[in-house]
Order: sequence, then C-alpha cells, then structure tokens
Amino acid sequence: MNAPNTERAALTEELERVAAAARDSLTDEMVSRLAGTASDAMDLIDRVNRTGLGKAIPALAEMVNNGDLDRLAKLARVYVSAEDALTDEMVGRLSETIGEGMSLLDQVNRSGLEKAIPALARMVNNGDLDRLSSLARVYASAEDALTDEMVGRVAETVAEGMSLLDRLSRGGAGRLVEMLGQMEASGNLQRMAETTPRLIQRLDMLEGMLGALDAAAAESARAPRAPGGFGGLWSMMRDPDNQDALRYLINLGKAMRRSAVKK
Repeated sequence: MNAPNTERAALTEELERVAAAARDSLTDEMVSRLAGTASDAMDLIDRVNRTGLGKAIPALAEMVNNGDLDRLAKLARVYVSAEDALTDEMVGRLSETIGEGMSLLDQVNRSGLEKAIPALARMVNNGDLDRLSSLARVYASAEDALTDEMVGRVAETVAEGMSLLDRLSRGGAGRLVEMLGQMEASGNLQRMAETTPRLIQRLDMLEGMLGALDAAAAESARAPRAPGGFGGLWSMMRDPDNQDALRYLINLGKAMRRSAVKK
C-alpha cells in the first residue's frame, strides 16, 4: 500500500516542478501571444457555432477522404496563377470577346436562328454541308481567278443570252416547241431525224439538178423559137442527145410513179 502512494506522490511532485519551470520560462510577450491565440480560437469557434458551419464538417471530411479537397486546392492555385499571368490588355480582350459572344447569342435568340439547327444537323449528317462548303470554295476560287475583262465578257454573254431568249419568246418559240412536241408524238420527228442524214449526203445531187435547171432555162432562152410541125419534131428526135434526155425523163417519170404507188 505504501509503494503506490509513494510513486503517486513522486509523480505529482515531478509535474509540479515541470509546471513551475514552464511558468518561469514564459515571458510576458509569450503569455500575451498565447492569450491572443486562445481568444482568436474561441472567437472562431463562436462563429462556427453561429453560422452552423459544424454541419459542413461531415461533407468536408468526405471531401478529404476522397481527395476532392486537394483537387479544389489545386484548382484554386491554377486560378490564382492564371489571374497573376493575365495582363490588363489580356483582361480587356477577354472582356471584349465575352461581350461579343453575348451579343451574338442575343442576336441568335432574336432572329430565331435556333430553328435552323435541326436543318443544319441534317445537312451535317448527310454531307450536304461539306458539299456546300466545297461549292463555296470553288466559287471563291473562280471569283479570284476572274479578271475584270473576263467578268465583262461573261456579263455581255449573259445579256446576249437573255436578249436571245426574249426574242425567241416574242417570235413564237413556244409555238415551235409545241409543234416539235406534236411531231414527236406522231413520229414525224423521228422520220425527219432518219431522213436528214440521207438528204445531207445527196445535197450534191440536188445542187447539180438545180444547176442543170438553170443551164436549161438559159439555153432555152437563147435558142430560137421552134418551127413546129412533125418535121421539126422529127429533126429534133434524130439528135442522140435529145433521145438520151427523153429516155432519162421517161425513166424518172416511171420511178416517181412507182414511189407514189408504194405510198
């Protein structure tokens, strides 16, 4: 019984000596700082109690456990670094860009451009937007390649084309188209298409016949008037050229008659 009491008395005496040594080592400045720190701690605890921040301690503990608090701290450091790196000029440009973006969004909302988004989405999906972009690039390249002289010639050609279309419209081109449609329906246009190449191949013959008619008319005009009678006819028939010409006319008449009979 005496041994435990002796050890407890020795421990108490030792603690009293440590406390006395601590009191002796504390200066007035250290005591003031400890008092200020204790006051600040009590004030902080009072604020936490008043604002109900104690309710957030479980959430903070969970953020500490899963690392979200560290990530928030890193994000804050990144934000502070970016804020320090931004100059006044950069801030001004950023503000201007944000203002223009908000203005663009306002214009889109006012003009109802959001209604075109489904159509644009379909154009993107089926590739029409890429084709329009390619067409725009082709047009821009052509526009860059055109000189003033070329533009003038194109404009002149277009004007002449419009004038020609106006003349055709005034001159009854519609009736001509209607006539061609009727010929196509009746089959005459196909027959003309098949006959025209043969006629072109025999143009030389037609030209020779016309020349022969002109020569015959001129020679008949220069020749004296026929005397008439059977004697004159007999003398004309004695000429071999006249006999050949008569035979040719007879053969021509027969061929024309056979062609007419076939039809």
